[in-house]
Amino acid sequence: MTQSTRDIAIFVSIMLLLTVATQLLYLTTLSGVGIVDGWPLRSTIWTAEILLFTGITIASLVGLVRCSNMHWGWAALMVAGLTNMIQSGIGLSMFLPAAKAGADFTPLMNMVLAGSFLFYNLAKAILGLAAFIFGLSLFRKDKTIDHVVGLVSVLVGVTAITLNIAAVHLGLGSVPFSGASGAVATFFAGCAIWLSARRVK
Repeated sequence: MTQSTRDIAIFVSIMLLLTVATQLLYLTTLSGVGIVDGWPLRSTIWTAEILLFTGITIASLVGLVRCSNMHWGWAALMVAGLTNMIQSGIGLSMFLPAAKAGADFTPLMNMVLAGSFLFYNLAKAILGLAAFIFGLSLFRKDKTIDHVVGLVSVLVGVTAITLNIAAVHLGLGSVPFSGASGAVATFFAGCAIWLSARRVK
């Protein structure tokens, strides 16, 4: 991490942590709620997530250009942001019309869900890669807290990569805890990036 990317890193880390917060809000308020019934809040959360991931994508592109020693990490964040934008866009533009189409169009709804979750799991796998890369970089620092957060970030990153690649291959709902592992990896990626940026003088 360099001085030229410090502010970008702090911005991205905050955006990542906010995406975890939106996912927790989604789970606590909309689990078991139908698409049509929960659409006002659901669409609001997804709109917020698109904006957050757009910010992550743009800032990560700048970080990729400026930081010569963390290209893989910034590239992973940029691609993850783009993939999440596609996933949230599918939800915002297709879920409500497909749900309102009725029982005769259930196969269509299932197809839209499967496509959305493919991008969801792919994005989580890439965020796992980012957690691994930034965690490994942080683990090499001197302070104990850096070693601990860095090691945990590496471990949860590998877990998220493994589970979510399996979910991409096997399909919707086939791999338990794949999405949760990605959310945990996102959290620790944010923490690792934040701590790395704070160490820059």
